[in-house]
Parts: sequence; structure tokens; C-alpha cells
Amino acid sequence: MSEIERIKIQHILVSFDATPVQAKRTKEEAQALADKVLERAISGADFAELVREHSDDPIQDGDPTPGVYRLLNNGIEGENFQEFVDALNAEAEAKHLEIDNQIKEGEITEDEANNTMQAFVDDLRARGDAKQGSIAHPRAAMVPAFGDVGFSLDVDGIGLAEYDEAKSPFGWHIIKRLA
Repeated sequence: MSEIERIKIQHILVSFDATPVQAKRTKEEAQALADKVLERAISGADFAELVREHSDDPIQDGDPTPGVYRLLNNGIEGENFQEFVDALNAEAEAKHLEIDNQIKEGEITEDEANNTMQAFVDDLRARGDAKQGSIAHPRAAMVPAFGDVGFSLDVDGIGLAEYDEAKSPFGWHIIKRLA
């Protein structure tokens, strides 16, 4: 049987100080915490609360379902998060050129340009954060273990992507498949 085309998952990232996330715990502490959180998740604890309490991934305040990702399987077409990010980057480049021209023309000062660009970038980040859980990520854009575990789960199933320098370099991912 072939794998499905799309999934929706919720995850908890448990990281440590030697990863790109640079969480404030050792590898051993992270592994122990991941095991504890996995056990609680399997025992039926509220997964969204576990995400809020333990995930080292950024979480938006007030998000009712933090840590949610939609994934497109390999070879599946559709709107995806990378395309959205590319569009945001194009907007940022255009804004940068506009501001550079305004400086050259004497319309704004360097300080005004920096403030304008920072506000623009903050808005782009907020838009990206808001779109994170509602648009699909290509499986290939995620660390391999994330998709491997996510696509192997049944709906409501919970699994663990173990830390691995190549397949899961950010730490341990406790993953629940939502759809």
C-alpha cells in the first residue's frame, strides 16, 4: 500500500544545547524529557497542553492548536509553505530596493529606513507565523525523521522521531497525527 498524500500533525520538539535550537538543557536531559512527554502523550494527556509546556519550537500566544503542521508527501503538488516563504522573500527584496531608492533620493534618513524595514520584516514574520499551521510543507523540506514518523502514524497515533544528527538534528519530535 502506498503512503497517503497529505497529513496534519501536531508535534513537540524537545531539543538541547548542542543543536541549532540551543535549548537550555543537556542531550541527556532532553532525552529523558522526551521520554516523559511521550509517555504522558500516549497516556492521554492533552497534547496541545504538552506542546505549550514542553516544545522548544516557537508557539504563538493564544494558538488553540500549537505545533500543527500540514505535510505534502513526496511528489505531491499543491500550495506549500516554501512557495509562501519565497513570495515573502520577494516582497522583502522589493521593499529593500524601494527603501534604498528613498535613501538615495534623500526622502528618508538611514534611521527612518532601518525603522521602516524592521517594521516590514516584523509584519512578514507575523504573516509567516500565522500561516504556519494552515499551509502544507513539502515533506522534503522537513527533517527526514519528521515525515518518516508522521506519515507512518494512523490518525490519533503518537510516535517519536529520535534525535539523529542527519535525520532529526533539532532534537526529539513527539508527533501526533491529527488527520
